[in-house]
Amino acid sequence: MVLILIKQIVVMLAMMSIGVALFKLGQIDEKGVAQLSNLALYVATPCVIIRSLAIPYDANQLQTGLIVMAFFLIMFAVSVVIGRFGCGRADRIGAFAVIFSNTGFVGIPLIQGILGEEYVFYVTMTMVVGTITFWTYGVYLMSGDKGEVSVKKILTNPNLIAVVVGLVLFFALDDLPTIPKQVLNAMANLNTGLGMIILGATLGASNIGLMISDTRLYKALGLRLVAVPLVCIPLLMFMPAPYEVRMVLMIAAAAPAASATSMLALKYGGDYSYGTGLAVGSTIVSMVTMPLVLALAMQVM
Repeated sequence: MVLILIKQIVVMLAMMSIGVALFKLGQIDEKGVAQLSNLALYVATPCVIIRSLAIPYDANQLQTGLIVMAFFLIMFAVSVVIGRFGCGRADRIGAFAVIFSNTGFVGIPLIQGILGEEYVFYVTMTMVVGTITFWTYGVYLMSGDKGEVSVKKILTNPNLIAVVVGLVLFFALDDLPTIPKQVLNAMANLNTGLGMIILGATLGASNIGLMISDTRLYKALGLRLVAVPLVCIPLLMFMPAPYEVRMVLMIAAAAPAASATSMLALKYGGDYSYGTGLAVGSTIVSMVTMPLVLALAMQVM
């Protein structure tokens, strides 16, 4: 499995390099990156979620999915403690990056490549918890204002809507009709390539020198990519679920910081360069840390 992981990461790095090249050659600008992000957010990722849930109803699978949600919530609480105490009260952006990982753009492609398409079902369960915590605690953490928390934004989030649609199909249908299924598959297959090109283009637009000169970056990256997953390993050893399902949560724990770190930093008047450094830097460094952390998890779980 380690070799499969390394191969998948090499593939993702190759796709990221295409994004860098496209930006440097002027084929994509910052407006284009934003438009591609919207395509991923509103089309590709929701289609991945719906596809993973549009399967014949299985009571055991649903029960395991609920266990995944419960353990992911515990992992979230652990990451909050690590992020807030590790980064300190003053570094809200760093704490956010430690707490929220990029499950959509990085986690899903890895799980598809390493464990198989059927395990995306369990990633979807984590995204329910992740969406709610992002738009509540995450927004409050970045803004410092409870008034910024919006129930409407939670309910209208495309990923959460996709989960609701997918669960309706999960309970109601044995299988999708051929044409809707083909459309769904085609749109879902865009997710990995889009995500990596977006990350690559973001890297191409970033001031690397400015990012690496910020000493706060290294502490937050260490906490996000090493401390959080290492603390989650003993926790997941007690999870009453198959090994592959526990590895889904380990991949989520070891994933880089959420790409929204830079977006929310900009929105709420924080240090945008630092937020971008956390999102981009953690993605690059995770290509080294993820194989090491996950190899350790494979040995002990």
